[in-house]
Amino acid sequence: MSRHAVSNPAAFFLLSLGILVLGTMESAQAQLSTSEASGFQAQIDCVFKRNCPAVVRVRACDDLGVRFGSGFFIDPVGTIYTHSAVVTKAHEVRVIFNGRSLVATVLAADERSGIAMLKTDCISPFLSIGNSLSVKQGTPVISIGYPEDFDATPCLGMIAARDKHHMGRFFSTSHLRANLAVHRGQGGSPVLGLDGRVVGIVISQLGGGASCFILPIEAAEKVRQDIFRFGEIRPGWVGAEVEDDIEPIRGSTARISRLVSADPGESPSLGVGDIILSIGGRPVATCEDILDASYFLTAGEPTQIEVVRDGNSITLSVMPKLHPSANSNLLHADHTQPGAPTLD
Repeated sequence: MSRHAVSNPAAFFLLSLGILVLGTMESAQAQLSTSEASGFQAQIDCVFKRNCPAVVRVRACDDLGVRFGSGFFIDPVGTIYTHSAVVTKAHEVRVIFNGRSLVATVLAADERSGIAMLKTDCISPFLSIGNSLSVKQGTPVISIGYPEDFDATPCLGMIAARDKHHMGRFFSTSHLRANLAVHRGQGGSPVLGLDGRVVGIVISQLGGGASCFILPIEAAEKVRQDIFRFGEIRPGWVGAEVEDDIEPIRGSTARISRLVSADPGESPSLGVGDIILSIGGRPVATCEDILDASYFLTAGEPTQIEVVRDGNSITLSVMPKLHPSANSNLLHADHTQPGAPTLD
């Protein structure tokens, strides 16, 4: 073997050179991998440090004792989003912010969305609102909350899916499901993209806290818009029951099977047999799509509904009524998500 190697010095040189190049490439890849990991870690650290000052601990007292949750400021004048189950039926609510315990007023606690809005008397840092549609399956996200009696804590996870139901029961609008560990006290925590903008709010846990459901931020913003525009939550309702046809017509199977009118003398513009194509500009392909579209209806505010009737596509202007569940200005609920445990 040594005689063969000596008699072929060129081959020996090329072999040595190949080993050297291979070793150099592996070393470069390892350095690149370490650099990428360090950059990702720095990005997470930046998002946490920049946004943590706007996240608060929520403390609510009711007849059963004390509940804790998390929340975050959404404007510079002390308005907060949190989890509705934390403040439901509370006779005193306080938020722990910047070393102070501030009295908070409950502006709304919405049983449909599972979120509540609080107001404190302070000048506050606040989080930037993002777009939940920008997060897809596998998108990394970060939550910031107050688990149990610990300080504000970041948690990294990723979006697993966008779900409309759980355990056989439908949500009021689609929820993001994330492989994001949450614990008691983190209900109401903001969920942020790597750009630091809020894409949703932690509503309930799954698998003993190994993952969670997240309310898309647009659903929470619908509540805020109602409160600031009308002083109350105004979920809309058009009084139509829908079922899926076997064959789609112009891409939709959502057919109106029955109309339920709150006023017997009213002549609704929608008709039995109409195939719904869109509601308020949101496309509809199946009955499940109507959940997302109708969630954003506002009572007393006209909306455009596109349907197929007698083979023709027509657009109707419909005036939604107040949803039957809206029996008070403050919508309270003992639990927020059917089939999923809360984080109170």
